[in-house]
Amino acid sequence: MEKTWFKESKRAWIGLGSLWIVGFIGALMRFIMAFFQVQISEDLGISRGFISMAWSTNLLIAALCAPLGGWLADRYGAKNVLLFSAAMGTIGTGIVAFGHHDLLFFIGYGVICGIAGIGTTANYLLILGWFRHHRAKATGLLASASSLGLAISTPVFVSASWLTWKDAFLASFALSLIVTLPAIGFGIKGTKPPRQAAAPASERPAAHAAPRGIALQLPVLIVIAGALFTCGFNMGTVEMNLVAIHQLANVPPRIIALSMSVLGIMEITGSLVVGYLMDKIDKRIILTALYGIRIAGFSLLYGHLGWSPELFAFAFGITYLSAVPGGVLLASEYSQGKGKQTGWLLLFHQGGGILGSLAGGLSFDYFRDYQVLIGADVLLCVLAAIGYLLLYTTRNQKRKASYTFESNAG
Repeated sequence: MEKTWFKESKRAWIGLGSLWIVGFIGALMRFIMAFFQVQISEDLGISRGFISMAWSTNLLIAALCAPLGGWLADRYGAKNVLLFSAAMGTIGTGIVAFGHHDLLFFIGYGVICGIAGIGTTANYLLILGWFRHHRAKATGLLASASSLGLAISTPVFVSASWLTWKDAFLASFALSLIVTLPAIGFGIKGTKPPRQAAAPASERPAAHAAPRGIALQLPVLIVIAGALFTCGFNMGTVEMNLVAIHQLANVPPRIIALSMSVLGIMEITGSLVVGYLMDKIDKRIILTALYGIRIAGFSLLYGHLGWSPELFAFAFGITYLSAVPGGVLLASEYSQGKGKQTGWLLLFHQGGGILGSLAGGLSFDYFRDYQVLIGADVLLCVLAAIGYLLLYTTRNQKRKASYTFESNAG
């Protein structure tokens, strides 16, 4: 009999650890593009617009690859898709690290590293296949890898001023080759598509529930897709425009730095706390609360009050890494976690991120501020919260109606 840890297979936790290492190393790419834009522009003689175009191309290709990755994972196995994704990431960072040319930068980072996004869906499929009792906790732990990697890599490169963007890309290439590929190859069991583990009793539909046909799936998936689009739009707003929003509101640099630190701390804390709660409480009500917290956060940001930067960082940070895993886990309860569907849901999230990033620049160019952008974030969060609340109340009404019918019949 296979050994279990905390009611889950030992191999599941080993696999999660391997995925966590991969995500931790992958955070280095996120740091490079956020920290070294000016240096890259000067060294390669390219504009920041060119760098932004490479960044947008990376996101677009990754978004388009998400459904394809899901289909391939269903057909050939999630592990094989992850290996291909890691290989593409290694090749892409290697081209940039050794190329030192604007065209090679665009091809390596914008195109080939974008193709590496084909493995995003596989992570969720593996978690769904491995875990029965701690799925939300597992996704929360996995989500924390990127934030912790960013938190560690930032002070290392900031304190060592002699390290350049070329060193960062070279480190990413070497770590991918030496650590990421072996971690996937030896830490993740099997190459066949993961079997969908049975959901815990609390997550299973009641015996009287309607069949999981398209009539039941469609409204749920529309709500989840809309919420993931909203989450992506929120993230695009924050990652590309938050510092500029604070600067335009004349927030002192020390307060901006403090708020960004709070944001990073709450990202990690929120992923663990919310992951624990999602394994205990109905995901619909938790997701409703998450978007409610975002409504409050963006409303404070809109008002530019004295404590807005810190309070917004707290509110958004605690929800930052939980909305996407929560939506994917909820969808899996209705559709058995198929890869193609998960990929399409992630496509909506990526699309929202691209639009949120672009909308910030357009909003400022036209209105000379970011108020319309922040207002759009508030409105989208309101719609997402209403959607999840309707799913929750509708489910409860069906349960009460069924209970009344069975009582009368008895």
